[in-house]
Amino acid sequence: MQNNEFRCGFVALIGRTNAGKSTLVNALTGEKVSITSPKSQTTRNKIRAIVNVDERGQIIFVDTPGIHDWLKRALNRAMVETALSALGDADLAVMLIDAQNALEGEQIAAMEASIIEELKKVNTPSILAINKVDTLKDPALVLPIIDAYQKAHNFAHIVPISALKRRELAAFNNAVLEFLPINPKLYPDDVYTDQAERFLAAELIRECIVRQTQKELPYSVMVEIDDYKENAHKGLIKITASIFVERESQKTILVGKRGERIKSIGTEARLNLERVLGTRVFLNTMVRVKENWPEKINDLKRFGYIESKKKS
Repeated sequence: MQNNEFRCGFVALIGRTNAGKSTLVNALTGEKVSITSPKSQTTRNKIRAIVNVDERGQIIFVDTPGIHDWLKRALNRAMVETALSALGDADLAVMLIDAQNALEGEQIAAMEASIIEELKKVNTPSILAINKVDTLKDPALVLPIIDAYQKAHNFAHIVPISALKRRELAAFNNAVLEFLPINPKLYPDDVYTDQAERFLAAELIRECIVRQTQKELPYSVMVEIDDYKENAHKGLIKITASIFVERESQKTILVGKRGERIKSIGTEARLNLERVLGTRVFLNTMVRVKENWPEKINDLKRFGYIESKKKS
């Protein structure tokens, strides 16, 4: 039975690309909620991750696309707008920074300074999480970072962590819980994300593409699940997915010589899907060309990057 002080609320995670937001939510849940890769701008949508903290509270983290300054394309602008829109809707904002990129000399890095300005525009309380402190040559190097950010903004807490090594995550959760309202839990204990399985499947396939193509393909790959059928009797899920690129030349790269690359991507994606979904998976992928889709508003709405406004 929950106590009268049980807390539950929404927490927006915001930071530059590759600060480690997706790694953090995966570490906190112990599950694969957000895809990760060494490439920036991997997360494109707001993704919810549910973390239960003993019998004291339930934290619903909203993992957002990384803030970046390359905004020439409609897709990039939509991603940044998605991230910033989460701030006003949350009970708490967590600004996550990479300890290695937090300062430029003795000053706060320009990207982080711009995020702080966005935090100042909303009434949402905020805490700062300094990630990747394990990569610092000397632990004392975190002190000037703390000092600079304390002077720049009224952060309620500043918590050094390592999402990858899972260090100080309990202290981080405690800091977050302090600012959540007293509410009953919104999700059952065994739920770690509210994302539909179709969405998770598309993201896991896209993660394999990003990892295997590295620098050969730009950020113009999108995965759409065409068919998702569960057969509980056979313990099998059949998934048909379309992989969209912008040009025929990109399709050639993705398919590879005699189809070897797309076969390799399919095999890796299937194994990852089976691990996450806990059942056998039959995966069929098709590579399609949809010219210049990251610039077309209708395509961005179709793929979920822009919310369609409901008519009143």
